[in-house]
Amino acid sequence: MQLTFSSEIDGSTSSLFNSYGFITARTHLRQPNMASDESSLRALENLMTEFFHSCTTNERKREIEEVLNNFAQQTGAWRHCLFFLSNTRNEYVMMYSLTVFENLVNKMWIGLASQDKMEIRSCLPKLLLAQHKSVPYFIRNKLCKVIVDIGRQDWPMFYHDFFTSTLQLIQTPALAPLGLVMLKTTSEELACPREDLSVARKDELRKLLLEQVPTVLGLLTGKNYL
Repeated sequence: MQLTFSSEIDGSTSSLFNSYGFITARTHLRQPNMASDESSLRALENLMTEFFHSCTTNERKREIEEVLNNFAQQTGAWRHCLFFLSNTRNEYVMMYSLTVFENLVNKMWIGLASQDKMEIRSCLPKLLLAQHKSVPYFIRNKLCKVIVDIGRQDWPMFYHDFFTSTLQLIQTPALAPLGLVMLKTTSEELACPREDLSVARKDELRKLLLEQVPTVLGLLTGKNYL
């Protein structure tokens, strides 16, 4: 079985998954074909299920792992993963797709086009709001972590509403638990950021967080400082 998708940019057709499960997506696609993305999603679900099946050999697992790792490095992979996240109930596929985003944000963000960054900053919080009640808690937490990773890179200059969006969640009764998860993740990741950030950026993040402390304490104690 060969699953294909068509590029609306150059008119070419490329193989996303071939019969052996190999992913060879073109990296410059901008408008994924929905019908082919559906087929690709089904193929990815089968591939992930095979990987975690008790009868799958270690050799086959290594082959699948290499395929998935190669796909994650491709520039256009995140667009397909956004579709996968929006249209699957398979927890393996969800976690893999979020790992692709995590890799993109933490290792490839600098080289990503500004328009793509803007789209990701817009789409992932919307996805979180739409699915936080229906997905397993560890998927929700992983998505929160990816969004915070983006804030770690872009707040406040390019992601000016990153922290205020979390505060708004806390103020909305139905979304307050989600807001607290976001706040906890933000505190953990930004107060003591990893070593991949410059000293100046680490200091900036700590200062930004300290500036938000009165507002956060006010919300948590019932006093609105916004």
